[in-house]
Amino acid sequence: MAAYQTGVSSSPVNLLQTLVSWLSSQSWVVDLSMSIGTGWRAHLHKGATFVHLRAAMDEKLWAYDGEYHDKGDGGYGIGFYLGTSYNGMSNWDEQPGRPVRVEDGSTCGCGVNLPAGSVAAYHLFDDGADNIIVVVERTPGIYCHFGWGPAMGAAGQPENFPYFFGSASAYLNTITGAPGGERGGINITTYPPFSHGDEDVSSYNGLYTRVHATAYVRVDAGTYTARWIANGRDAGSGDGGYGGTGRQMRCALNLGPCSDTSLDSDDYPSYQDLADRVHQTAFAGALFLPLHTFVLTDPDARWSPVGHVPSVFWCEAVGHGHSPGDVYQVGGEDYMLFPHFAVRKGA
Repeated sequence: MAAYQTGVSSSPVNLLQTLVSWLSSQSWVVDLSMSIGTGWRAHLHKGATFVHLRAAMDEKLWAYDGEYHDKGDGGYGIGFYLGTSYNGMSNWDEQPGRPVRVEDGSTCGCGVNLPAGSVAAYHLFDDGADNIIVVVERTPGIYCHFGWGPAMGAAGQPENFPYFFGSASAYLNTITGAPGGERGGINITTYPPFSHGDEDVSSYNGLYTRVHATAYVRVDAGTYTARWIANGRDAGSGDGGYGGTGRQMRCALNLGPCSDTSLDSDDYPSYQDLADRVHQTAFAGALFLPLHTFVLTDPDARWSPVGHVPSVFWCEAVGHGHSPGDVYQVGGEDYMLFPHFAVRKGA
């Protein structure tokens, strides 16, 4: 059954604890929920979906070889990833079945960058099929998000493709202060899930050579033997890891440098051209476009569909007759509107 909750959290730890309690009420099993460092870790599962989360309080999250992938000196946010099981003897970031960087074997993940204290509001969504979406208004008018689910929307795949995404890559998950450039979910509202990566200049424009992943899908072994694909770039030797898993993924909604390879004819027309055209002009309506996602195959070097995020859609209704938080009904289903996207809220 679909579920929704909204409120105000006092810190990243409080938001994670609230999320754990809410998920438990949706029949998720809590494998562990406890303090660690100055933050909090939580591990939950439902069926074959295992999620591993960590709230940072003046900390870094994404470790490798005694260092961290996090930019800056540590800060605040929630980082997470999916795995295939839970091991109580393993660290929060070393759980079985995790996605790993090809450069150093460290764990790949993403999340949300948050303020140290309270947020303007949070919104927790379960569409009734265990697709979990968390949208946070971190400061008034600035939205960020993260989420996961057991299966991408159907595109002919031979098995379920679990997925997860965040508005911040591991690179920006805990950065504090002025991050430089336009940073989605930090100093500007984020764009929809899967539609962008983070790179060294900004979230949506600049260099294409250092793209940090914000979305991951676990495909079948026939598509990629290591299973996890990502919208980050694989760094060269000595360059560190950008969250690349060895196989690139791309969303048809191409907002800035999600990777260094174009989908070409499979792209939606450019965002700048379409932004003012994906809303109804005869009335203040809303058009929802699915976030279709593709993987770059090998050795054919072609883009093959892997599905779409089941409960999030590109939507430009906000600013065109609607406001953030408005509920829009289509086909008996309720959708909550945010800048640049909509989330299925249920009937």
